[in-house]
Amino acid sequence: MEEESDEPMADQVRIDTNWRYHDLRALLIENSHLRLVLLPELGGKLWSLLFKPLDREIFWHNPRMAPRPAPYGAAYDDWFCGGWDELFPNDAPTSLAGDVYPDHGEWWSMPFAWEITAACPEEVTVHCWRAGVVTDTRVDRWITLRADSPTVTVRYRIHNAGPQTLDYLWKLHPALAISPGARLDLPACIVQPETLFNDRLDRQPFAWPIARGAQGGTVDMRMVPGKDAATCDFYYATDLAAGWCALTDVSAGIGFGLAFDPAIFRSVWIFGAYGGWRGHYTTILEPCTGYPYQLDEALARGTASQLASGATLETTVTAVLYQGRSAVTEITADGEVR
Repeated sequence: MEEESDEPMADQVRIDTNWRYHDLRALLIENSHLRLVLLPELGGKLWSLLFKPLDREIFWHNPRMAPRPAPYGAAYDDWFCGGWDELFPNDAPTSLAGDVYPDHGEWWSMPFAWEITAACPEEVTVHCWRAGVVTDTRVDRWITLRADSPTVTVRYRIHNAGPQTLDYLWKLHPALAISPGARLDLPACIVQPETLFNDRLDRQPFAWPIARGAQGGTVDMRMVPGKDAATCDFYYATDLAAGWCALTDVSAGIGFGLAFDPAIFRSVWIFGAYGGWRGHYTTILEPCTGYPYQLDEALARGTASQLASGATLETTVTAVLYQGRSAVTEITADGEVR
């Protein structure tokens, strides 16, 4: 960053729009618990989430790649710098109804417009929006921090202005910094392993959290492997009993959780790179409106989502930081961790 920030007064929240990071506009929002950095020119990416009591960065950042503008249609993995992206209306690149959908969707590489809609000691809200490129859609996001709260609230509105029903996958994509012994927690669910990146499992569906190992025995999927495991996990948690997911880094004393509407985000994808994908070490929690990652296959299975012509989807997601826990059994819609 190119400018220093004064600490906000206790029990207040503030925004500073005068920063730049790798020559990108950086909006800094902070209260006494956390500091959030938003890069509106890079897909509206939430780049940094610092837990201030421990001076701990929550998001994973690619040690070999800084944020930089990507051309529309680029291969996502070759530009993946970390932080929290949003993917819509697809994951894997595909062609649908004569249109080419780019890798990981049409938002992550495009600039978002933005405005500040609230800026007072009790609350700061940034409104970000943009139109689709292939799809005749518009997405609006309102990102809110409140005084003396360890939560970030994101309210969404997606409108389909096109003449046809839109088939889509919409996925949150926060990449998290981890250390050995971190723990994943999910509500009761059925897990569908993806064929890719599952060498340590037998790739058969299982009831969370105990899977079957590729060589026999069982694997407790709550326990995050160390980097020396040189493996990856990729699976879809479906039939969710509730709308939340969490990762607790026990050794660091900090956790990150998401609360969402399970009627909209009907699955949680987990991608864990534990030294086995390009040498990276991160877990990505990915609430999604369907599965699997190929939109055409999701359509064939009936597991994609649809937005009718002229229809609008609205929902709210809450991200929360917490301390003093080694496990999570529930996160409420307002961010209370239990």
